[in-house]
Amino acid sequence: MANIDPAEWKKLAAQAESGQLSLNPEVGRDLARVCDDHIDALEKAFEQTRLVDHLAGFGTFNSSKILEKKFSQTASGGDRSLDGAIRQHIEAVTAAKETVIKAIANYQAQDDYNAGQFTGLGEN
Repeated sequence: MANIDPAEWKKLAAQAESGQLSLNPEVGRDLARVCDDHIDALEKAFEQTRLVDHLAGFGTFNSSKILEKKFSQTASGGDRSLDGAIRQHIEAVTAAKETVIKAIANYQAQDDYNAGQFTGLGEN
């Protein structure tokens, strides 16, 4: 899951919503569990960004204050900050999990439908 492309998951989510994507529940449950584990790890990493949201110790020169601000924004709150990147990954993995869950439901619905088609066929 290191390279989750949100656009790709949006396509897959659209396919799942339209019923075109289905996934065997045994495989899907394992994928959903991997998503949960990854989200948990990302949440822990996100919490750790609080430890570096303000960096200090660069000295008293004017350039020191600039470096302090630059590195603090890299960790938290700035463009392309660590906390922002982690939050985006959490959103992407959540979208992946939701797609997997919908695909499992599609599989189960199709399986139920197919089973219903065979009910009563050998009773003559």
